[in-house]
Amino acid sequence: MVTKKKAPAKQTPKRLGGTKPTKRKAETANPAATSEIPEPVREFLNKTSIPKGFVNPKPIVLSELRKRVTETNLRPTVSLEQLLASANRIKPADLPAEKLPEDVQESIAALKPELRRFHGVKIPLYWFPFPWLSSACADRFGYMSSASTRAATKLPFNAVTQLLLGELGNMMADSGRDPNPASHNPADAGVSSLPAGFTYFGQFVDHDITFDVSSTLDADTGANTINNMRSPALDLDSVYGRGPGLDPFLYVFPTSGPATAIKLHRGTNTPIGSGGPSNNGDKSGMVQQTNWDVPRMQGTNTAAIGDPRNDENLIIVQFQHAMLRFHNAVVELLVAVEFAGDIFAEAKRIVIHHYQWAVVHDFLERICGVAAVNNAMASVSAPVGSSFRMPVEFAVAAYRFGHSMIRDTYWVNFNFKKATLAQVFEFNRNPRLPVFSNWVVDFNAFFDTGVSVPVHNKARKIDSFMANGLESLPGFSGMMAILATRNLRRGLALGLPSGQGMAKSFGIAPMTAAQLKSGLPAAEVAVLNSSGGLLLKKTPLWYYVLREAAVLAGGNQLGPVGRRIVAETFVRMLKRDASSYLNVPGGFTPILPSSMPGDFTVADLVAFAGVTQP
Repeated sequence: MVTKKKAPAKQTPKRLGGTKPTKRKAETANPAATSEIPEPVREFLNKTSIPKGFVNPKPIVLSELRKRVTETNLRPTVSLEQLLASANRIKPADLPAEKLPEDVQESIAALKPELRRFHGVKIPLYWFPFPWLSSACADRFGYMSSASTRAATKLPFNAVTQLLLGELGNMMADSGRDPNPASHNPADAGVSSLPAGFTYFGQFVDHDITFDVSSTLDADTGANTINNMRSPALDLDSVYGRGPGLDPFLYVFPTSGPATAIKLHRGTNTPIGSGGPSNNGDKSGMVQQTNWDVPRMQGTNTAAIGDPRNDENLIIVQFQHAMLRFHNAVVELLVAVEFAGDIFAEAKRIVIHHYQWAVVHDFLERICGVAAVNNAMASVSAPVGSSFRMPVEFAVAAYRFGHSMIRDTYWVNFNFKKATLAQVFEFNRNPRLPVFSNWVVDFNAFFDTGVSVPVHNKARKIDSFMANGLESLPGFSGMMAILATRNLRRGLALGLPSGQGMAKSFGIAPMTAAQLKSGLPAAEVAVLNSSGGLLLKKTPLWYYVLREAAVLAGGNQLGPVGRRIVAETFVRMLKRDASSYLNVPGGFTPILPSSMPGDFTVADLVAFAGVTQP
């Protein structure tokens, strides 16, 4: 059972330009990085609206907040009392929007759909993805391990190895391997204590930081030659795209009120019947949802979102929808407190910082353990703007632990109590789009929101047994339809070090052959023993990470090698990003409504987004 503990206080970052870069192994410090950030962006980053410990000297009272909410026709997603507490943690704007340069003010108004004037417009730079403005180029994959470690420990790229990995991958999702496929009880074998929502939250996060479209499984390829088509920063470019100035189709521009109160478009549902969350703990409490989908192009139903992979299955696209609503709820909070500054920019910053906090203190602390996250915070040196290449040890191996957490069935809502994995894909495909109203996901069954539902979906344990549905991925055939085989072959093609090699490079004792084979069916043991035990001597890193999680960490967390790769990669991304919550001047504490003051979880996120109630 994973016990989530509060981490000790983190470092207090200095103001931009005040941190002396340090050189360390594979990274290269860029002393000029902070000075190269455009001055308007530097100023924005150094003046947060939610400084740690800020208390409004002239607090809004409940009656005034109620009046503002009524006058602006807002629909709060939480109680006004909760909203009030957050409202009084927001510092008044240093630069009111009305004092922005005249050409910027005029340009913002010209972006509205009825005008659509983009020639010559002047847009605030901080509306764009921050990595474009505040970090060295990081658009490639690379390695965490040394060349010597890889050369000495990687599997040979030949037909024999490819055949072995094909045999291993093909059996990892065979029917009957999951001992309790229908159970949601962590006391049962194969069932994790982790809420199943973290499987898809982890997928969402992956789509925020990595995207490889050019590598091949058929040739020995250096990772340094592969482009990363996502910014390696937790900047939610998968939600915001390139911002309202370049991707206006993602946005709703206000027709009245503050011109910068720009929201994200939501989509409509196909009206089939009631679905989603219930207001009384019963099927009768659901309603027919009308706008619980992402926006889609008429005719094709292609999702108009920042990353097309977030339309891959029903659960991930419904979480993408929740993120759209999360931004919109923050915009409404700023409107309610009459924030005088750039509301879009401030809302985006608040959203990203709370999301990053949840990634570290909810997701990573559950997956890696608090100690591993704290160790990474203390040991990783990554000056702002330092060079970075997304390590394939992370992207192609360790972070793919989530594939083993996927279940074959889910309680989606009161209508669909045992939806199969095939249906989770099917009901996010034409002709069942836009998302059917009766298939809207009840996220109370996926995260610990405190709202009662009959079933709280639990993830599968992190191990080498995969959901049977992952042997026949929709839209693919042959090897590409078998997820485990595809993962193993990709690691081979990119020359990943073995699990043993990675362990030794970290100073960690590698797992023994007996540990690697512990609890496995005879057929899988036979594959591991074949070819002179090649896969036991040079175990594929992804498979090794799964085995050590199962054998050394009970399947509820990653083991020593996996947790170190994952925790250090996330911490490095955050530390080098000038706009991350770790680099907020004076430190950062969440201010949005949460079940525990000063903290913010994914459950708090979906609650504030308004997707846990009809």
